Amino acid sequence: MKLLMISRKVDKSDWLAGFAYGWIKKLAEEVDQLFVICLEKGEIGDLPRNVSIYSLGKEKGTNRLRRLIKFKFLALKLVPKVDGVFCHMNPEYTIVVAPFAKIFRKKIVSWYTHATVSWRLKLMEKLANVVLTASADSFRLPSKKLKIVGHGIDVKRFSPLPSRRAQEVTRILTVGRISPTKDYESMIKAVALLIKKGFSNLTLTIIGEAGLAAHQVYFENLRAMVKKMGLEKNVWFLGSAPHLEIPYHLQQSDIFINLSGTGSLDKAVLEAMACGCLVLTSNEAFKRILPGQLMAQKNDPQALAKRIEALIKLPILEADRIRQQLRQEVTVNHNLDNLVKVIVAQFN
Repeated sequence: MKLLMISRKVDKSDWLAGFAYGWIKKLAEEVDQLFVICLEKGEIGDLPRNVSIYSLGKEKGTNRLRRLIKFKFLALKLVPKVDGVFCHMNPEYTIVVAPFAKIFRKKIVSWYTHATVSWRLKLMEKLANVVLTASADSFRLPSKKLKIVGHGIDVKRFSPLPSRRAQEVTRILTVGRISPTKDYESMIKAVALLIKKGFSNLTLTIIGEAGLAAHQVYFENLRAMVKKMGLEKNVWFLGSAPHLEIPYHLQQSDIFINLSGTGSLDKAVLEAMACGCLVLTSNEAFKRILPGQLMAQKNDPQALAKRIEALIKLPILEADRIRQQLRQEVTVNHNLDNLVKVIVAQFN
């Protein structure tokens, strides 16, 4: 089988898009040839020989019109050669490639995981033959084409350390774009409340950077907030980290916090679960798979502090039992090895 995949960026070191590299590598194991069209290409490392990457040149500063022209040229060249087209995430990919897929009678399988429903998503749903998503909350548009297949986490890379040693310091981690929607203020204030209560051996590590220029001011305000509260020894901003390094940071952490409002299963939380972290999230999509004690509220530092305290006080055996359950959820229902087989099966 030959497939064409369309994705935003192929770069194994990218802190946000690095996971797509893993998807491509796994898909290549299931097909004879995999063509990939992307907006940007970075470090592609050791991709198999049956993978061909075509960049539209965004990394070189090409404008949208030139990228669109190149996309259509590549679609005209590649679509006739393949058995189907897999569009990863952005509805625009399905919309633009659809005329070529229809002309050459190729099946389109589109992947989307977000609570937002736009006119682009509605059009994507009309044009795709199959729509895949991670959970019932990850695609909010009614559709007979929809298949809920779980997320794709590489559970071999994202795995716990062979043994967990008791540590004097409770290490809290969060990973994501620095944006007001992530509610980092509540995390910082919760840490301050816990330290005031006597939990002095506590750290919060924030991995990420401002995704938009408009959010840079927010980032600087967070730094100023930490300094004003005297938390420089407890709250650390690491900036962005290559996706390849995220498993290491998760393995060194005890609790992972995510106060995102995407409304879909956030892969960052699933990656933390796979690595053996206890998690706290406000994301409503996780209500279906997490016990109540691991759900948090946005914009409520006191409630968040109580949740963290409860996890810190868990007996070791109970904490280990929960960690094992969290990893089991990911390995069974959100395993990348299983997902790529499901994707390929849609074209048979």
